[in-house]
Amino acid sequence: MIYTLPVADVLLKETLLEDDFNSNYEGWEMITDEDEKSFIKDSYYWMENKSDSRWMFYHKKMPITKGENFIINAEIELLGSKGYGQYGLVWGFSKPHEVLNRFTVSADANRFSVLKFDKDHFRTYHRYSGKYEKPEPTNKKQFFSIMRLDDYYYFFLGEFDRPVYTCHKSHLSMEGIQFGFYIEPGILIRCNKITVKRLITNQSFDGRLWMPVDDNLQPLGSELIRGN
Repeated sequence: MIYTLPVADVLLKETLLEDDFNSNYEGWEMITDEDEKSFIKDSYYWMENKSDSRWMFYHKKMPITKGENFIINAEIELLGSKGYGQYGLVWGFSKPHEVLNRFTVSADANRFSVLKFDKDHFRTYHRYSGKYEKPEPTNKKQFFSIMRLDDYYYFFLGEFDRPVYTCHKSHLSMEGIQFGFYIEPGILIRCNKITVKRLITNQSFDGRLWMPVDDNLQPLGSELIRGN
């Protein structure tokens, strides 16, 4: 089924952050203790949650303002797990991180979740879970893309043209501009590149198609998330 949603005409994609982890120039968290570990080595950012019950996250400030359009792209490789748990991206929170947004996949199944939640999970403000297909089931690398475009969010996995989920921005409001990585207990991941781009749109565009389009009114999903 194809849903008709208001979208936008993208005039410019401006790269604000492009980190390939050759150094820690961007200031990612470096942690080593009995419950977690995060470090940069061999052009990867490594993150391990060694706790039994606490989720962990590793974050920094996103180089945008809260009202701007943006796209976050990252490829995350799963290196170890206890056969369960989730990992992925978080965004839209402030330093106290009382309320966060997250886009994650399961370590043991082709399922994903999009949530807005209290840090202690006392309350979930928005939640959607679904299935997705991996082009190579044995591949441990997972591509994530979060795109906020005017009034809507689009979520992509595996560089497919079609988003796995779309929702209005009101469901995932921005409490702040921190963003980063999320991992649950027993999971070890690494990332070799993460990018953030600002999307400038044509405010006079009033088309209604299922997702962003180019000059020929063709879907722009894969072009946008791949950074072409």
